Amino acid sequence: MAEDAVVSAPGDTPGSTAVDARAAEAGDGSGKGTPDQAADQSVDRALDDAVRASAQAEADDLRNPRFAQARAVWGAIRAQARDRRRATLITLGLASLVTASCLLLVIGAYTNDFKITARPGVAAAEVMSASYNRTVVRFSTPDSAVRVPRDGVLYPGGLQVGQVVRVEYDQANPDLVRVAGRGAWLTLVPAITIVLVVWAIAGGVLWWLHRRREPARATKASELRR
Repeated sequence: MAEDAVVSAPGDTPGSTAVDARAAEAGDGSGKGTPDQAADQSVDRALDDAVRASAQAEADDLRNPRFAQARAVWGAIRAQARDRRRATLITLGLASLVTASCLLLVIGAYTNDFKITARPGVAAAEVMSASYNRTVVRFSTPDSAVRVPRDGVLYPGGLQVGQVVRVEYDQANPDLVRVAGRGAWLTLVPAITIVLVVWAIAGGVLWWLHRRREPARATKASELRR
């Protein structure tokens, strides 16, 4: 009867004891983990420790007054270098822009001369007004039309109001007119002069920026050695 009581105890079923034993073994195994899992966990812990150590070392360096001073000096050097590069680029850009403008001016003058030479017309013109940027003339074409070119006459150097001069114009476009005997070569001297002056100024600015860099670098280096 005692054996029957043990077998028929509440909650027991055939084979339940073996199942419980296997479950217990599985639970114990899951707690320990596989060797690969244990290795991964150790690697993760090592990486975490390395990151924390690096962050702590950086924080200690930042709290070091000497390191902070060196960092500030280095930041000032980089800021000055950026300013010099910006100033250098601006100087070179302006000088290049002026050079390109002068080159286009010369090319435009030769283009106008080519058009006038290809379809030339000749007339006597009276100077109506003269200023530093435009000299207006009036002349008549063979069709009895009176022409007053809006952009003035090309190469007007030395002309005075009321003076009558001989001009050449493009018959296809009478508003394109120049003083006879003058040509685009007259633009070469002023264009070249402007370019030389501009690049001389640019060279002086670049030289000054270079000279200014050396004392600043020496000063910063001496501060770092202190």
